[in-house]
Amino acid sequence: MNPIKLTPLVRNSARALAASLVLATSTAAANKPFSHINTFGDSLLDTGNAFMLTGGDYPASPPNAGGRISNGPLWVEYLAETLGMELQPENQYAVAGACSGVGNFSSVAYGIPELEGTGLQWQIQTFLNDSGPGRLDPKALYIVWIGANDIFTTLTFGGDMDFTVYQAIQNTAEAVATLAKRGARHILVVNLPDLGLTPFGLAQGPQYSAQLSGLTDAYNYYLDAALDSLEGAGIRTIRLDAAGLIREVAADPGDFGLVNATEMAIDSDDDADGYLFWDGVHPTTAGHQIVADRAVEELIAFYSPRHGRSNGHGLFKVSGR
Repeated sequence: MNPIKLTPLVRNSARALAASLVLATSTAAANKPFSHINTFGDSLLDTGNAFMLTGGDYPASPPNAGGRISNGPLWVEYLAETLGMELQPENQYAVAGACSGVGNFSSVAYGIPELEGTGLQWQIQTFLNDSGPGRLDPKALYIVWIGANDIFTTLTFGGDMDFTVYQAIQNTAEAVATLAKRGARHILVVNLPDLGLTPFGLAQGPQYSAQLSGLTDAYNYYLDAALDSLEGAGIRTIRLDAAGLIREVAADPGDFGLVNATEMAIDSDDDADGYLFWDGVHPTTAGHQIVADRAVEELIAFYSPRHGRSNGHGLFKVSGR
């Protein structure tokens, strides 16, 4: 089954979106829609934790940029900039290689002991310990993006893929529910990117690539179902469809300012700004900018009373609309 594809509400760059975003109220928010941003997940959110834990050994820098697995800032950094915020290192818990449980793919696959036990559940518990026994900040944005390394672990070392998918979704839902029960109100969940359309997936041949895309669809279908179940229990989430976005870019890279959506920039002498992918599975910083653009669109859709699913928070409105 195909996951629900969200319709883009705005086809502008992040800078243009930033210019159109204003606060619904002019109170003590100091022009910031959220108090701060907390991240939980893997390398698609890790702005330097794995680098710090390994004493600068992983990821290698260069060719990667500043502890990230990319050639520049990640999407969450662009998102923070667009929202007029600064991403504070102490609020970032994502670790490259993290799985949805406590495990870490990179620690096993690449023999990096410093990353053992840094999966999503460890990140959540560490964050709660750091936060203390009280309620979590209800004005913060909490971002969860996880699952790819669970898939890669099973693909690499074998195992029951059906169980892997089931357990990863259960772990993700548990993390979201834990945050919400402790007081988090604004939780953004990103689904599994289309692994079949990555350079890694495409390099395996058409049949294997199609199987990976089918696996992505199944994973995201059940993730949506789990999040729908949480919503039925009163826990709402903002959702970002990474799989759908990659498919849009692959279908028409030029529409997103790119020239290549299938190959790795890290192996090319071309300008990486024209590539979607940095390596086999990670976006370039240009690709991350595209994700940030879409994230802003989804925030507008979720919070604006006149754009999508208003829930009464009134954090955003769009000027002139």
